Amino acid sequence: MDFVAFLKKILARSPIWPAVAISLSVLLVSSLFIQSEAERLKSEALFRAASQVGIIRARLEGEINANLSVLKALQAEITINPEMDQSRFSQLMEALLSDDLHIRHVALAPDLTVQSIYPLEGNEQVIGLNYTANKDQVRSVLDAIQLNKMVLSGPLELVQGGEALIARLPVYLQHHTGPTLWGIISAVLEYEKLLDAADIRKDYYGLMLGIRGKDGTGSDGELFFGSKRAFGLDAVMTNITLPHGEWQLAILPENGWAAPSKRMYFLWGGASFLALVMGVAGFLLVLIYQQKAQAITTANYRANFDALTGLPNRYFFSQRLESLIKEMRREKLDFAVFFIDIDHFKQVNDSVGHSAGDHLLTDFAMRLQHSARDSDIIARLGGDEFVLVLRNVSDVIQADLLAEKLQKKIQQPFIIGGRPFLVTASIGIAMYPIDGKDVTGLLLHSDQAMYTAKRAGRNTHFFFNEGMREEAEQHLLVHSDILRGLNANEFELYYQPVLNVNTNKIEKCEALIRWNHPDKGRVMPDSFIPVAERTGSIVNIGNWVLQQACKDMRVFLEADIDIKISVNRSVSEFYSTKAYDTWKAIFKENGVDSHRFVFEITESLFMEQNSARMSVITSLRDIGVQFAIDDFGTGYSAINYLRNYPVDYLKIDKSFIQDLLIDEQDKTLVEVIIKMGRALGIVVIAEGVEELAQLEVLKQFECDYIQGFWLSKPQSLHHIIALCHEHTDGQYDAPIT
Repeated sequence: MDFVAFLKKILARSPIWPAVAISLSVLLVSSLFIQSEAERLKSEALFRAASQVGIIRARLEGEINANLSVLKALQAEITINPEMDQSRFSQLMEALLSDDLHIRHVALAPDLTVQSIYPLEGNEQVIGLNYTANKDQVRSVLDAIQLNKMVLSGPLELVQGGEALIARLPVYLQHHTGPTLWGIISAVLEYEKLLDAADIRKDYYGLMLGIRGKDGTGSDGELFFGSKRAFGLDAVMTNITLPHGEWQLAILPENGWAAPSKRMYFLWGGASFLALVMGVAGFLLVLIYQQKAQAITTANYRANFDALTGLPNRYFFSQRLESLIKEMRREKLDFAVFFIDIDHFKQVNDSVGHSAGDHLLTDFAMRLQHSARDSDIIARLGGDEFVLVLRNVSDVIQADLLAEKLQKKIQQPFIIGGRPFLVTASIGIAMYPIDGKDVTGLLLHSDQAMYTAKRAGRNTHFFFNEGMREEAEQHLLVHSDILRGLNANEFELYYQPVLNVNTNKIEKCEALIRWNHPDKGRVMPDSFIPVAERTGSIVNIGNWVLQQACKDMRVFLEADIDIKISVNRSVSEFYSTKAYDTWKAIFKENGVDSHRFVFEITESLFMEQNSARMSVITSLRDIGVQFAIDDFGTGYSAINYLRNYPVDYLKIDKSFIQDLLIDEQDKTLVEVIIKMGRALGIVVIAEGVEELAQLEVLKQFECDYIQGFWLSKPQSLHHIIALCHEHTDGQYDAPIT
């Protein structure tokens, strides 16, 4: 029986019962609505509390990490200069500490006895303190040493008043017998100022806050800030990550999550009034209105926004872009369209799972939102493709700077499941109106430019231009010409010697490809290697270079020349899982020892967490191949991968060596790179040495090897063998020409 039939039956029985039935029905439905509203209000309150918890956690972790980064920088310096005295220590701390940090003092304790402290004034009595003899200090010190991690203790009451956190960081020095303990770095952090800086102690409008986990013990630790009541039933909680351990933060309203009583009274009164006055008509109207409103809201959202990231989808983005074009056309203004694609997203998705992949997409979208202005347009077009429209970008120079800035932000690690992921992106840029005057043209051309960036090796950005079509056709011609030239034996290897600064002997040489083209004459690699990178023929070139270098190595050995050959390898050559098998077969086929070869790679190879690629590197090292980071200093130059990945050589980029004698900043950077390499046990090679004065400075810095025109230009195999024979006594009074 439907509602109309039921209503007719009631009306037929008695004139009063329909009114009662209608009133009861309205009250019943109203009660469901009120309950739903209460749940909605509770959900909103929970969402606001969760957002507030996240903000507080980020602020607190940010403040803690900002202060503790000083200790890590100090640790790196001590590994280079373990004999640091009070004067040098004070100079370094004055440079490291800034007004926005909350470090009261820092102490150095080699052999666990305080030797230096900053500031010294007022802390002289701490000099000579032996941590092992101090029962209040020894536990956290031993924990830090045992874990080989930074340990954050406290907060605890200080004798001089106030509360503080104490950070302990062990320092190990590398020796041939293994790492040995140098001592401990300790820092006292002013806890109350740190809370003020994190904006935690303000009024949170009826919310109770609490933090527990003293000494990083998390939920099992004691409360040290706020109210215990904050950890009651239904509290919103999160963990604040410390260097070792964690704190637990909780938020709970003083009156719980129940909806405000005044609002509930108002709703019940309104429902009763509606039941008495409106009856069936009021009930039906309200119900229909709610259903339609909810349906329209849901339909509009699904039609216009991406369900995963919350960004506008392709349809809604096209509408907004079309409106922007009309506006810019009227105002005669320009803007830029960035077509962004995450590099190797499929590999990340396949290796860590789709759930983590979705997390990465969500975080990536948030990072784009944080990088954009309110007036810009961001959308997810599908998969790992995003688009960013930047208003009021009038020229390519401004767009280029913004693209570089965006890529640097994207390259910051994404934390997914507690693990850091390094991600890069390729960006194609189209400028309105020169690259397109409508939505279709701008999207098509920015997409084409993005694929050009992909073919260029990823992690870069390209501007669209009408010549791209012609360029693509030209690239295909060059690609075919390269393959033809390889079959016709038109390529040749030249060698540039590498000098051991300590022994003054040539111990290595770098293989450099030249193309003896039948029509163009000798073609330098700058003219064809970039095209080969984009078209994929770089793999054919790389295999030919290694094959020829192996043949030339046999010639070197037959000429009684003990030498190692460096071969340049492209990142794209490591994409194939068969790369290791191919290169191992080349070594075996030519009967040469793979220990005599060094593969020169760029820093970007280590930036992507790719297990297959790292497996190739590990397998090559197992058969004796060494690895050198080429052009060091011009890319990421991150110390983390130098510590965690197999690197044998650093080659300082020649751009730093060229201005070594006139630019103090370059001079300092070169010195730091050499010291860093020495501290990590990595051999350093300086490229581009063209003057004796440059060599003298590098000797002062204790650089291991040099390479450049001062020593010799790249030469053919015949000439390089003669050169090695002529200079076997280790004496170089003049440049080798």
